[in-house]
Amino acid sequence: MIPLSRASDKPIILLALILSISGVATLTAGLDSPVALAPFATQATSPSWNPATSCNAVVLTLEQYVGAVANPAQKQPNVGADYSGGALILEGAKPAGTNPQSTSWPYSKRSTSPPCTVTLSNGTVLPTLVEIHGVKVGALSDDECGTVFRNQCDQTFNACNANLAPNCSSSYPDTMHKFHSEIDMYWSNSGIAPPRPTVGTIVDLQGFAYWDDAHVSDSWHSFSGWELHPLTAWRLSQSSSSPDFSMVATPSTVKLTAGSSGSSSITVSPLNGFKGTVTLVSSSSAGGVSCSLNPTSVVLGGSQNSTLSCSGGSGAYSVVVTGSSGSLSHSTTVTFAFPDFKISASPASINTSPSRIGVSKVIFTSMNGFAGTISLTLSSSNGFNASLNPTSVILGSGGTVNSTLTVSSRTIGSYTANVTGTSGSLTHSISIPVIVSDFSISASPNTLTLAASSTTSSLITLTSLNRFVGTLTLSVTVSPSGPKTSLIPTTITLASNNSGTSTLTIRALNKTPIGSYTVTITATSGSLSHTITIPVTVTA
Repeated sequence: MIPLSRASDKPIILLALILSISGVATLTAGLDSPVALAPFATQATSPSWNPATSCNAVVLTLEQYVGAVANPAQKQPNVGADYSGGALILEGAKPAGTNPQSTSWPYSKRSTSPPCTVTLSNGTVLPTLVEIHGVKVGALSDDECGTVFRNQCDQTFNACNANLAPNCSSSYPDTMHKFHSEIDMYWSNSGIAPPRPTVGTIVDLQGFAYWDDAHVSDSWHSFSGWELHPLTAWRLSQSSSSPDFSMVATPSTVKLTAGSSGSSSITVSPLNGFKGTVTLVSSSSAGGVSCSLNPTSVVLGGSQNSTLSCSGGSGAYSVVVTGSSGSLSHSTTVTFAFPDFKISASPASINTSPSRIGVSKVIFTSMNGFAGTISLTLSSSNGFNASLNPTSVILGSGGTVNSTLTVSSRTIGSYTANVTGTSGSLTHSISIPVIVSDFSISASPNTLTLAASSTTSSLITLTSLNRFVGTLTLSVTVSPSGPKTSLIPTTITLASNNSGTSTLTIRALNKTPIGSYTVTITATSGSLSHTITIPVTVTA
């Protein structure tokens, strides 16, 4: 590592990266320690550790990458690196204090195939893939989960100079020895992302240079826009003095179709002159999965590969490959994911009444990157009508899509609608209960006779039929006009298969004409309504 000069507690004035027309770059790591570098494009000779990119990486120190020019927008103790001091200023030379917009960066941080080089307006060619050795992995967190792909997140952490900023602090001078890094969800969803590193380990990283202008004032981003995004690969640092070995799985996520097999290459690499035999074993988190390693041991002088092949199973499961040599042991994890879909309904059951329409959304959700057309079939019990619209849906990776189930029946009863979705060899079904319920209204007595200047009553009973639940509003009318009427109460809430009552009172005045009348009582719940009529006779 190239230490920064720290002559005092105040931020030192540092020289910016100067790019000449010939492409020769001079990086100043401190006032006392200028580092003359040949053109970076010719230095990008370190092969990518991830086969998803063919780019060669340029090996830089952390300080070379983020630059030694302090961010003038920040003051101690919160000084971060400025864009103009970075080694790979891929938007061109800019004065100190400039904060370029990430929207004008030569490639998207979400790209799964960024360019290997960028040509600046002055003709200078700069590489994009960076390799940095001996950095400490800070706290890991998941970000933007599910915003693009279901169950996929950006995996983020800060990387620090293990010697100059071992605490990964968000204050000066650690901010000059730290940068942000992310394993991008697009790489994870494509199965080409590296595995998640372990907090506190010392690693070597490869990733694409990126400037994120939105976070230059954020402490968690080290008050700097510089980050490696996407991070393409990492390995245990080779800066340790003890012989050791590292293990990396490529790809770390393997997508399979039902009944097929897939494989991942397990690369075992010697560190610090390690030589010897590493024995490999695998273990799975799921039953019914068959896995094999070939070979089951490797002899290290240089890096060696073993192929992990797995078949069977469903859903997603993890296979841990452990390498052992004497007292040394390391592991790497490969996720095998079978693209699939699941089916659900909202609401999970339909409650309706005779001649009314009931609706439920049948929801299809992509799992493990499933994408394709799902054909739908519907079967149902006798006694009610059911339909699906549409009868075929196109489901995108990580997405959801709906079909609408519509049911109706003239008859009270309990029914079932079965929806089946099929895509190739994948088939899933769901049974949706359909409850057609109602209520009844009755009166006791159901005919009334009373003399003038007297009062009589009838008990009105409301009964839930087939689990009807709801609040009923009651109203009463008399034809022709004459006797006075009242209902107490005028609202009744019915529980499933229970009853409620209201008292109808009829009063005939002295001047009420003798004769026959009809009292009509109506009970209403939403659009559902029932009535009952009670003949009433007023005598002398």
